[in-house]
Amino acid sequence: MNVLVWATTFGADLWSLARYLDQRPDCTVRVVLDDPATFRREGVAHLFPLDRTKLIKRRPWHRFVGVPGFRPDITVMDNRVPLRAPSPAGLMLWHGFGWRGPNNADGDFAWLHHSIRSAFGDARVPNPRFRWQCFGPWDLGHRTAVSGFAPENCRLIGAVSHDDLRIPLDRALAQPFYPFDLKRKTVLLAPTWHYGEVFAHWGTDADLFDRLLAHLHRREANVILRLHDSFRFPRPYRRFLDDLARRYPNVLLKFKDRHPDNFLDLQVADVLVTNFSSIANLFYATLRPTVHVYPVASADEAFMERQYTVFGVREKPVESARFIWKLPPEDNGGLLAHDFDEMMTQIDRGLDEPDCCRDRAQDFLDRHMLGADGGNAERAWAVMQEVVTTAQAAR
Repeated sequence: MNVLVWATTFGADLWSLARYLDQRPDCTVRVVLDDPATFRREGVAHLFPLDRTKLIKRRPWHRFVGVPGFRPDITVMDNRVPLRAPSPAGLMLWHGFGWRGPNNADGDFAWLHHSIRSAFGDARVPNPRFRWQCFGPWDLGHRTAVSGFAPENCRLIGAVSHDDLRIPLDRALAQPFYPFDLKRKTVLLAPTWHYGEVFAHWGTDADLFDRLLAHLHRREANVILRLHDSFRFPRPYRRFLDDLARRYPNVLLKFKDRHPDNFLDLQVADVLVTNFSSIANLFYATLRPTVHVYPVASADEAFMERQYTVFGVREKPVESARFIWKLPPEDNGGLLAHDFDEMMTQIDRGLDEPDCCRDRAQDFLDRHMLGADGGNAERAWAVMQEVVTTAQAAR
């Protein structure tokens, strides 16, 4: 099977699927991404090289004609869709099972439906050319009832990256890719950017980041501060983050556009702290502690949601945080902090009691993500074979 991976971000589930397919002698894989050179510098590219898979820098014409000289049977995507289908069949491995929504068919998913329809045909009716991955039964219900995908087009696959994350990595292998000693405890701070400043509802980031990082420095804990693409943040805020990384030698600052891989960060972290980025659902597979920052002062308050569109970053007034949550924050796989002091106490607990969230993480995975049972890549492969067959029959 010839497989074209059309990556908005080449990491997490797309990378794990490519790694799985790379080891199959019956597959030939090409990955189109914006910046292959940056990915090749990542630790994961050195530790787990893709031997047979070629990485191709995305050019404008790829959106219309695919990769010249390569005729894929299927295109696997994680977010955006080529303007014309490079292959008869398409599979969407959505880039995260987060809390944020609503992902409604006639609202924030309207453009996505238009893109899929233009390339592979309408996904709102039974379509032999297209499949949508679901992370579990709850996600399947949401994607059909709210996001508008025909049930016949949806398949339960889970998160493919769980297959790799559930297996602990020897941190000595990752040590060359970090500036601090990985024998010490490591905290991964990975906030989402949609709420603006991370701690604005509890004070100011200038004050609270300082208190948090100073405390972890006294504890001799490493910190990986991992954020979304750098261009999504105002320049003064980037300067503020750069200044934090300069003042605290235990802090490593990463932006996704400069450090696309998060697999090693998830493997070396002892505790994750996040305001409900979907990275939490990946980290649950390690069964280590996650501290969730309640992202607003009140679920009923109005706030400005930040979104990234083809026209750049825009802020959209939202009457209530409840409107954008498809899952309530209370439904999580770890600890939930409603104020700064509670968060600090929970971080200390996570560092001192590494098994404190095992049961909650596994419960979340069992209810929402097929238990991270290690069979997700096999399920994805089975769906790929099925849709390639039905797409060929429909021609």
